[in-house]
Amino acid sequence: MREWTLAGLMLACGLCAQEVPANKTVDVLEDGARAEQPYLAFPAVLDLGAEILVSFKRGHSHAADPGAVLDLLRIDGTSGAAKACPPIAAVSGEIMQMGEWARFANGDIATYIDAQRSKQPSRTGLAVARSRDGGKTFGPVERVGVIDGVEYGYAFESVTRGQTTWMLVMTFTNLTGGTFPQRLLRPVAGSVDVIRSEDSGGTWRFVRSLTRELGGVSINESSFAPCGDGFLVAARGYDARQWLAYADAEFHVTRKVDLTKDNDTITGHIGRPRVFIRDGRWYLMGRNYTMPKTPMRLSLFRFDPETLSIQRHVVLDNDEGRKVADGYYAMPYWREQDGKTRFHVVTYKRGSGAPKIIRLSYDWEEVR
Repeated sequence: MREWTLAGLMLACGLCAQEVPANKTVDVLEDGARAEQPYLAFPAVLDLGAEILVSFKRGHSHAADPGAVLDLLRIDGTSGAAKACPPIAAVSGEIMQMGEWARFANGDIATYIDAQRSKQPSRTGLAVARSRDGGKTFGPVERVGVIDGVEYGYAFESVTRGQTTWMLVMTFTNLTGGTFPQRLLRPVAGSVDVIRSEDSGGTWRFVRSLTRELGGVSINESSFAPCGDGFLVAARGYDARQWLAYADAEFHVTRKVDLTKDNDTITGHIGRPRVFIRDGRWYLMGRNYTMPKTPMRLSLFRFDPETLSIQRHVVLDNDEGRKVADGYYAMPYWREQDGKTRFHVVTYKRGSGAPKIIRLSYDWEEVR
């Protein structure tokens, strides 16, 4: 029989209850408290089997901190030990943050970087650093450039199937071809588009505007994963709503739900949502506010891929409601240990001091 803390048993949330795992371990992977650049945030995880690559921002603040670099940790796939490495990306006078990994059909690995400057408008154009040796070394930072008349500024996630790689990317009105769906909400941010490469990221082509497919709603951070012949998509709305949708193979959205409207414990958007499948079940994970004006929490939602309805809600961190000033952009990986599957979540968290890169670990059978 599974054990759950009393606090997590009966907090009503739409059609399900919030649950809190009884067993959790926390490891600090990197602490910037005494570093020259103490602000550590926005980790991205790439599981290569023998090791796990974790990129993250190292700077002075959440934004507007020129000189911030995209740093790197390597986690041993067996022992779980983390090793600090030289930065992947550093450009004088610019801000390197929000790196997103891509694995291509030819074996290359790349991180796509939200390159910024301190003054507004901040985006300077989507950047990339590529590894051709399985992640051992990375080449120089380069600009992706203009794709079918548009220069993008921010990549969210990629999916590779066969020889094709799709990526969700965002336009900005200060960059070439940038358009805005709702100027009043965000005067600089534009639409979220799908682009596609057939040559392992050498060239890209526009596929479709996800913003338009969702009815023109202003969205930002988005995630997707293959589901049948199409894709399941999660998108954070600038209007404080969280969208979950199904799109066909050409990224026509055929059904969508507003999770914020339908669930009491999602009172706004999910920060940096991540949608994934594990053991035949679908999950959404990210930063969440369970009630208005409450501290942020890290939540894991299991949902039905047909109805897009939430079936289960597990509060992975901060069920006690302590002050977390910043954090919970999170990504998972799994390992077998002592006959059990361990669910590891790499995220960042800031209380009263500098944010840390941490790893939260759970018994997957308990939280799944």
